[in-house]
Amino acid sequence: MTMFCNSFVAVFYCFEQWLEALSVSPNWRGVLLASMFAMVLLFRQVASVLLLRRGKLVPMALSIMVSSGVMLAYPHVGGAHVIGMVLLLRVVQGIALAVFSCCTVSVLVSCIPAGQSARGFAIFSLTLLLPYSIIPALGEQILPLLGGEPRLFAITSLLGVPSLLMLIPLAPRLRKPELAHVSEGGVSGKALWQAVSHSGLFFVYMSCMTFSIMTVLAIFFMKGLCTLTGAHPAWFFTTYTLTIILVRLVGSHRLDSLPRHKITLLCSALLICCMLGLAWGPLWAFIPFTFCYGLGLGLLYPLLAATVYDRSTATTRSINSNVMMATFDASGILAPIIGGLVIHEGFGYRGVFAATAISVGLCGLSMLADMVRVTVWKRQGRVTQ
Repeated sequence: MTMFCNSFVAVFYCFEQWLEALSVSPNWRGVLLASMFAMVLLFRQVASVLLLRRGKLVPMALSIMVSSGVMLAYPHVGGAHVIGMVLLLRVVQGIALAVFSCCTVSVLVSCIPAGQSARGFAIFSLTLLLPYSIIPALGEQILPLLGGEPRLFAITSLLGVPSLLMLIPLAPRLRKPELAHVSEGGVSGKALWQAVSHSGLFFVYMSCMTFSIMTVLAIFFMKGLCTLTGAHPAWFFTTYTLTIILVRLVGSHRLDSLPRHKITLLCSALLICCMLGLAWGPLWAFIPFTFCYGLGLGLLYPLLAATVYDRSTATTRSINSNVMMATFDASGILAPIIGGLVIHEGFGYRGVFAATAISVGLCGLSMLADMVRVTVWKRQGRVTQ
């Protein structure tokens, strides 16, 4: 179900190029890209609190139907009010995705066995990776037949049908409230703050956000970069996602035994080289750099997610995981705006990929700061939970 619904986001790999064809300015392109993620960020936390003691079946079904309806509306966008129409669609879809994502993460963290957090998040992440392996490659083939990006968005809405069918076997779990013992007054603001801050995860959250800024920029601006380098965007999406899938499937049993901080630092350094190589390297090196990019992503995300999971208590694990997802939402806001500003200032798509290298460098520095903090805490006899 999650794989089908993530296709609603993966299909927007060509969104920025479509807006450029409509003569939308770079700054507005960034705002329109970011608006959906802004709504996800704003409404995810509201949804996470409201759904803690309620069933998730009806909200999830409604969110899938709304997202499908939005995708069907894109072919009707046009005219003098194109920016306003697109903005409205992005806002509505962002709210629906916030509800869907909140429900999904809550179910996920209730299923992960003890001691297998990295493996659990690695397998779950395949539901995001498979759409980025299939949708762009397939989309590039059928775009000429469909007659444009809006019709590609619309045909993706059909994936809402199997998503709704998946609710049938999930219904017993989705009907069950997550925290049935919570009082009718709900969860207090103090309890939420305690859930977020008790384990010293600030630098880990910063690492998640800067890592995700890199990935969002790469997804939305790769097609533009390929117009300069001569590479085919489908090569990028298919190669890196298949690499990640291979890494996750083959190495999932060993992920939980890897040293979290050291591997994330190595992956950050590798990804810096990949981002710069994709922008300025020769065309023959495009696939090797993309392969290394997939290798770095294949290790980095599950290790970051597992760090959040392992340093949370049983009662705060769901909330902390949703806060981690909120950092990804924040990156969805910041990354398109950064990309739009970079292009607006005349640095072009290569400048955008220089920004991705800086961002993943900050990811590594954040994890280095967390490693120092944890080391100091251990010397002082304190714990991180």
